[in-house]
Amino acid sequence: MNTDREIGQRIRAVRKENQLSQEKMAEILGIHSTTHYQNIEYGKSKVTTNQLQILYDKFNASPNYILLGKVEGKQEYVYDFVRLPADEKIKIYLEITKSAFKVQQEYDINVRKKK
Repeated sequence: MNTDREIGQRIRAVRKENQLSQEKMAEILGIHSTTHYQNIEYGKSKVTTNQLQILYDKFNASPNYILLGKVEGKQEYVYDFVRLPADEKIKIYLEITKSAFKVQQEYDINVRKKK
């Protein structure tokens, strides 16, 4: 199992490879606070499924690479999710879903605190 810190390090690697500042990467991912983005890189906050989708769409960094560190072939971020056994697909899906719900709950709590 990959830690949140390892996930953050892979997101940081994608950012660095594309020569982006933390501010610009936060903007691309739809994060309104650079501090929140930094917390993702440091493993203190979790990446959402929407952010995983953006990383894939914009940088070809697959969720399997970001969450699990799995790399296949010469393309650095490509991993063939379709060919995985069903139990591994379910495990990845559950990990992504769990992460997304935790981030949403944290967001809801922060919004309530600000009211």
